Amino acid sequence: MKVIDLTDVHKQLYFVCLEDWCEEMKEAGNHKEFWYNEIKDKGLRVKLAIDENEQVGGMIEYISHNQHK
Repeated sequence: MKVIDLTDVHKQLYFVCLEDWCEEMKEAGNHKEFWYNEIKDKGLRVKLAIDENEQVGGMIEYISHNQHK
């Protein structure tokens, strides 16, 4: 298991809360993507836990108060 920063490769999976298999999450629209785009420059950081098969198994969202400007 390794922990990585969120990258463009995994953003769509993140936007559906890692539940890309769930029709209800797909039907929820792009609310999380809008929220992410609003808050990412205010310190939001996202880490993903990835297994040995490169499958995402979990995520951590946190606010970093030590932003570089």
